[in-house]
Amino acid sequence: MQKRQMVALVLYGLALSSVMALLAFAFIMAEQVGSHLVWDMLLPLFPSRFVFSLVMLTLATALLYLMKKEWGEIPRTSHEILGELKEHETLTAKNSWRDLLAALVILSFGAGVGPEAPLLGAVIVFSIWQADKLRFITFHWQTVVSASFAQKISYLFHPRKYRLAYPHVKARGLLNPKRKLWISLFILNGLVSFLLLMRATDQPSFVTKLGVSHWQLADLVLVLPLMVYGLFSARAYGFLKRLVERGMRTIQKRPHGQLIVLIIGALAILMMANTFPTLLFSGQHSMHLLHDVGMETPSLLLLGLSLLKLLFLEVCILAGWTGGDIFPITFASVLHGFAIAQLFPGYDSLLIVLAVSLSFAIGLLGNEWLAGLFLSLFFPSDLWLLSFLMVVLCSLLKKWKERTRKESVINETF
Repeated sequence: MQKRQMVALVLYGLALSSVMALLAFAFIMAEQVGSHLVWDMLLPLFPSRFVFSLVMLTLATALLYLMKKEWGEIPRTSHEILGELKEHETLTAKNSWRDLLAALVILSFGAGVGPEAPLLGAVIVFSIWQADKLRFITFHWQTVVSASFAQKISYLFHPRKYRLAYPHVKARGLLNPKRKLWISLFILNGLVSFLLLMRATDQPSFVTKLGVSHWQLADLVLVLPLMVYGLFSARAYGFLKRLVERGMRTIQKRPHGQLIVLIIGALAILMMANTFPTLLFSGQHSMHLLHDVGMETPSLLLLGLSLLKLLFLEVCILAGWTGGDIFPITFASVLHGFAIAQLFPGYDSLLIVLAVSLSFAIGLLGNEWLAGLFLSLFFPSDLWLLSFLMVVLCSLLKKWKERTRKESVINETF
């Protein structure tokens, strides 16, 4: 590959990753505008909050039902898209707008899920599209260079044509040796572009510090017991979660099951909108309230709100009001942490919140590194080392349990 060709391809890849960042930014803005339109601008036009939420959620349920009936089970999550990628080694981007449109309806009307799952799914799809485009341009360089200006534009930006999927290149042994470096560069460029767009438009940060910690060595005596408590609490919730799943799956198998579960999801949102509106949405825009709420609200009520938030999340996902679970689980975990911190007034509250919320989130998400990295962002930097050690400890515990389980299976076999 000549230097001129390599520079052109890198610049083309950077341009595409910047466009991808712009699309992600546009989705976040559309979600915020939709939520503001529904819950701030239209609400005063109705005689009561109940009437308003009933009318809006009836409309949203009808829209979602028609979308799912016409286009299938949407929006797809990042897990589903990655499964499709693993199976076919490529993806098509032509229907991704359907996922984003359905996600906008779900998020704008108050479902207790996060935007990260559909947004990440769309980013994955467009990243594969970008890679296919780059491969085509790379292996048809002379054809592209010698084409007319109009044809060049078509080669570079046509959404469906002029792509070269990974399996074809892999089968011919023509993989780009610099592909990992390029991928890292494009990801970094996309992230920086997205953050610059957020900063340029004065958008609030997704991350809000929960307060200041003044922990001392004497406080560390609580960490291990609280971690055990958090992990066991997550396991206990797992039993309740499976009961909810079993009930919802049973309903889905009945005639008109899809419509029935959609209505159940709408009723859950209706209940939250008229009882605990703070629990609407994913919780990402309410994180800045958690410190004051956690310090002023009675411990038992905080535990109830934490459980209610998790059940709300589960019902929404199972009912077809699909979205991400990272922000809602983080929100519920921090509420749980503040509830326990109130029981130990003589100790550093944020250290207790970290120990409980991190272990609880690890148990719920099943991914200690994701939970550790994400939750740590909401805590002061002097707790990051402790957070890292907790994640390492949970990771070692997970490996030990897996090894013990394998040894048990081997012993039973022989």
